[in-house]
Amino acid sequence: MTVLVAYATALGSTREIAQHMASRMAGALGEVECRSVEEVEAVSRYEAVVVGSAIHNQAWLPPALLFFEHHARELANRPVWAFSVGMADALPKPFRRRGAALQQKRLAEVLDKEVPLRDHKIFSGVYQAGQMPAPLRTVFRLVGGRFGDLRDWAAVDDWTDQITDQLAKPASSTSSGSITG
Repeated sequence: MTVLVAYATALGSTREIAQHMASRMAGALGEVECRSVEEVEAVSRYEAVVVGSAIHNQAWLPPALLFFEHHARELANRPVWAFSVGMADALPKPFRRRGAALQQKRLAEVLDKEVPLRDHKIFSGVYQAGQMPAPLRTVFRLVGGRFGDLRDWAAVDDWTDQITDQLAKPASSTSSGSITG
């Protein structure tokens, strides 16, 4: 089986998650390629696709959205999963769950329109203090915001293993369409 793990990254965190996923999947599935969405010319040679993007201003990065738009017809005919890398876990504790739910809702409105997704997961990334102007950084910390590498590798591994398990099943279970996960 040939699987594509494609990503759009701003500062590298999403790329590292995509590379980790591809490496983990390769052991069980065979050929798994990990590439920037901007490097992918066609998806026809892949039997399944996982696409991830960093989230900026509650939206996927433009190259990732263009990837979906450009390859929608081909993607609609194969199993597709999506993941987003945002900063919900960096938010002050009372806002984390609501922030993640808002991101999920806004992204689902955009992503599910043309390509049925098997699942969409949001992970937190790396959020450094230097990414925020000094006055906002101080306020952010005072209200309970967090900086650092907030990636939950166990959650990434769990989700990757779920995808791998679905793809390793007989062909009838990997037809396109939504699967709740």
